[in-house]
Amino acid sequence: MQAPTGRVGRGVRQGSAKPCTRVRISYAPPIIMKSVVVCGSKKYRVEIDKFCEELEKLGVLVFEPSIQKPLHETTKINSEYITSKVFKGLTLEHFDWIRKAEVCFVYNKGDYVGVSVTLEMGYASALGKPIFALSSKTGDPCRDVLIDKVVKTPKKLASLL
Repeated sequence: MQAPTGRVGRGVRQGSAKPCTRVRISYAPPIIMKSVVVCGSKKYRVEIDKFCEELEKLGVLVFEPSIQKPLHETTKINSEYITSKVFKGLTLEHFDWIRKAEVCFVYNKGDYVGVSVTLEMGYASALGKPIFALSSKTGDPCRDVLIDKVVKTPKKLASLL
């Protein structure tokens, strides 16, 4: 069998003088998108933004937290009802990104993660997603055991995907 080339040509069937159409199809390898969801505290938003930018430059699809213009936990938007819906939406949006990404990366600078990251780590673990982190410590041994691998740089993280 000839290797696929992508050409379409006219030929003659073997053992026949009748012309036939030959179609050769080229097979492209599937595009593999590397993806990661980043979880971290808004107090490290500048560092997280830089980390995410580096990952994107390396060809990684990055789902990053909505912390570039953070809402403080005591923020009230028109009413308690609307405020609760906004915070619920932000939480569920991040859960959706965790579900879509191949890997969950915890940006735990200074061995710190907050309540939201704790929820996100639990959700990622429940989905069977690998959890990589900047450090092996999070401030709580029950969270620490969820970390599968310590990864210090965007380049190393991209190489593992």
